[in-house]
Amino acid sequence: MSIPFYRAFEDRYRGSRELIHERQQIYVPFLEPIMQLYPKCGALDLGCGRGEWLGILVETGFKPLGVDLDTGMLEACHALGLPAEKGDALEMLKSLPDESLALVSGFHIAEHIPFDDLKVLVAETLRVLKPAGLLILETPNAENLVVGTQTFYLDPTHERPIPHLLLSFLTEYSGFNRSKLLRLQESAALAEGGPVDLMSVLHGVSPDYAIIAQKQGAPEQMEKFDAVFAQDYGLSLETLARRYDAQLSHQMERSDAVTVELREQLNQIQGELQELKAYLKKSVKNELHWQSQANANEVQIAALVDSTSWRYYAQFASWIEQSGATTAELRAQLNNLQGGVQELTAGLSESLKNEHHWRSQAIANEAQIAALMNSTSWRITSPLRTSKSLFSWAIRLPLRLAKRVIRSLLFRSIRFVLNRPGLQLRINNKIKSYPRLFGFMRQFAMRHGCIQSAPVETSEDSILTASPRVARIYRELKLAFEQKENR
Repeated sequence: MSIPFYRAFEDRYRGSRELIHERQQIYVPFLEPIMQLYPKCGALDLGCGRGEWLGILVETGFKPLGVDLDTGMLEACHALGLPAEKGDALEMLKSLPDESLALVSGFHIAEHIPFDDLKVLVAETLRVLKPAGLLILETPNAENLVVGTQTFYLDPTHERPIPHLLLSFLTEYSGFNRSKLLRLQESAALAEGGPVDLMSVLHGVSPDYAIIAQKQGAPEQMEKFDAVFAQDYGLSLETLARRYDAQLSHQMERSDAVTVELREQLNQIQGELQELKAYLKKSVKNELHWQSQANANEVQIAALVDSTSWRYYAQFASWIEQSGATTAELRAQLNNLQGGVQELTAGLSESLKNEHHWRSQAIANEAQIAALMNSTSWRITSPLRTSKSLFSWAIRLPLRLAKRVIRSLLFRSIRFVLNRPGLQLRINNKIKSYPRLFGFMRQFAMRHGCIQSAPVETSEDSILTASPRVARIYRELKLAFEQKENR
């Protein structure tokens, strides 16, 4: 079986039976005082639809009757066993006797009928209600801007939105003692004071409202309803707009405070920037100053390099290098001589002790002289105070001292060997393996009077042309004999 159009439309856009049943629980506190006054009294639901409200009335203890013109809606009520019949709501009211009902309700029926018929419906309801009886009319809330301009017109059977002030005035004008506005189905988050944005202002107002009008009754009857009539229900457009304005104002204040803070930070940054610019300017100035100073120093250094004193210093450095080469050559010769001495005294234990002592003393003297020659004061001032010949004499001084020490050592060693024939024989056998060394030692012994020279028929020319070293030794021996004779 196909579902009629209007019932299918209600199922999609009004909501499920369970949702509507839950929403309508808000009216139960208004039913309890009526049940105290009129137990099991009658109630009429105009335009009962799918019967959600009829079910609540039955649960509460009323004897309700539902009236509707839509067959599809009535089928839903009959399927649940709810008392409902097909008929015109206004005609049904007109057929009822005076003060025969305790409650008349109409959920989303007022917007479906012309306003003149609505005035008649309200007047007839006042007639059929018992004293202190209630009229409940629920309708879409045009105060919700989205509802009033869009969703209201989804239902093709709607006439026009009815402002709550108009419906409330109609009930009072028709003779009801008092009326109460209930705004309904608003967002729980907004109702609890949540944040409000622009869409909340446009669509957050309670989408439905109800006017509950009460017929005049005895004072003690009316008092039973004072508590529920005194409460506030739902969210109005004014409330949300004021909350939005307050929230926006608070945000603007915070924004202003942030702006002030940012301005202060900006001013501070600008001040620091000015300081950095001044520091940079000073740094550039200092850089130019030191650059000029560096250029001046380069010119001064160039002039110093070209000066006579610098050239003299370079010549002095060259002398130092030459003297170093000469010293190295002399040291090489000295090393050769020391090697011969070591070979001569290899087997002499007592002679080694004496030789070690005098060689250590000679090395210490040489180190002391070398330290003196390498000192800063000697290297700088010596060329300025002495001549080149004096400087050369000072460089050769260590060699002369070393020669004297070694000569003394050789003289003592040779005397020591000559005084011991057995030792002399052994050393002669060994040293004759080195002819040059043997010749040198024999000439040395003869020159210093250790042994007598054997008559050898040689000419002076043959000695001078033998070798440079033999010629030098011959000249030294000849000079020594001449000096001895002069004494």
